[in-house]
Amino acid sequence: MSRTLTLLIIALFFLPVGILQAQFATQIADQTFKVDGTHDFPYAFAAGDQIAINVHVLTGRRLKAVELIQWPDYTIFRSYELDTTLQKTVMIPQTGVYILRIQEAGMGKKVCRFTLFRAPGSPETARLDTRIGWDLKQYPEYQIATRHVPSGKKTEVVTLGGQVTVGSNKFGTQKGMNAYQFTLPPNTVRWAFRIAVGQAGIEARRKDAEKLTSALKSGAVRMLGVEPETALAAFALGMAVDMTVSSAGEDVDYALLSPENLPKFYAGESYDAFMFQSGVSVDAQRRSSPLEGTWLFALRSNNWMRDIDVVIDIEAVTETQFFVEEMYLEPVKP
Repeated sequence: MSRTLTLLIIALFFLPVGILQAQFATQIADQTFKVDGTHDFPYAFAAGDQIAINVHVLTGRRLKAVELIQWPDYTIFRSYELDTTLQKTVMIPQTGVYILRIQEAGMGKKVCRFTLFRAPGSPETARLDTRIGWDLKQYPEYQIATRHVPSGKKTEVVTLGGQVTVGSNKFGTQKGMNAYQFTLPPNTVRWAFRIAVGQAGIEARRKDAEKLTSALKSGAVRMLGVEPETALAAFALGMAVDMTVSSAGEDVDYALLSPENLPKFYAGESYDAFMFQSGVSVDAQRRSSPLEGTWLFALRSNNWMRDIDVVIDIEAVTETQFFVEEMYLEPVKP
């Protein structure tokens, strides 16, 4: 056999049988193995499926038989004395278990490869798990079942935030405190926030916007799957953005805590918090907890005379999982 003809046969083997159309694009098996006696490979197929079967003897001569059997013993097709390559397309008559059986002939060492392609018979049966995950000899009876399996997810960025005024201490006659409450949206997987005081926050936003513009031009944002509208959103999505922080100018202390801990914060008592920062003009952080519920940024000012305006920006990343219905076969156990 010429080298050109051999390469042609190998190339054809990688393609499905019959008219090579896109409908045969779903490959469900590609296996190479040493042939020793009889080998059974079980699969689940649905009524109306077209199955393209390719079998090729890679090493050695002749296989005794190649069969497709509807479990337990109904033969769909049988080919004897296979020398090199078998290509066959079959129509599946009934939803159930099918066995691809390959048998050897002679004593020589043989290596065989087969591929299977499936074209669903209808949209209703397109999603079928073709795997058989149990011992057919132990549990020969089976039934058709359905289940919901993940099919993808949608990522979104939800913008929260606002502004609060933290009063001055009035030369120690008042407590300069306030709080900002927020609720994380359902399906939050991570979030980022920026706390900024006065003019420092305006300058930080300007610098971060320039960094985002540069990142968008470089194409780095393509890996995120969602195009962020702000640098803080890009930061929340996981982009390596060097967010601007500062401790210069007017500052504030803040804690991230639950509503029940706020009275303790106001009273100067011991409280539980996810984090605490002091002397902050601008701070930006990414969080992986908490991921649900209502929370507070408790704020405290050390300014003796002036009230300060604190802007809190929050970008929450949500992921919504989608599911589709899938058919599968399961054993009937006593």
